[in-house]
Amino acid sequence: MKIKFSYFDASNFLKKIQENYVKIQCTFEMIDTTEQVRKSYSQYLLSSLDSDFYGNRFSDLDILIEKIESVEKREIKDYILHSGGFTQYISRYSVVFEHAIFGVCPHWPLWSCPLSHYKIAVEAARDFFAMPESLDTELIVELPESDMAQIALFPPKMADKEDAFDLMHD
Repeated sequence: MKIKFSYFDASNFLKKIQENYVKIQCTFEMIDTTEQVRKSYSQYLLSSLDSDFYGNRFSDLDILIEKIESVEKREIKDYILHSGGFTQYISRYSVVFEHAIFGVCPHWPLWSCPLSHYKIAVEAARDFFAMPESLDTELIVELPESDMAQIALFPPKMADKEDAFDLMHD
């Protein structure tokens, strides 16, 4: 299971501003995995990296990596990241994503991934954004198969966030 960070030519999707104008956009995608895993990781983790960090312009990813390491070292118990797309509850075992606008609902149930996957993705995004913006730029990172993500189904009675905070993964 891998994440591919790359750029693509988005000129065909945009109104032509001038002749021979090339507009490149970054894209993140899951590769070498099942459709269900690809869909859930793309909907939550990858869309969060793409929309919430603005290419690491304000060193947000660097700050987040420091917070993740503080959680891992048990200097802090957990960390909550409030962003435009998702509120992310980071604990020693996992990261729980809650949609920032809609909250928990049938279309956006709570979703979690192992902290190891989250940290690898955040570090890779930081490294990718530091690379030149070019159609030739590509970064592929592997996520450990032993730490698989789980989608928390929309429960009839909503669980407290604290109950979902320390989800263990197979």
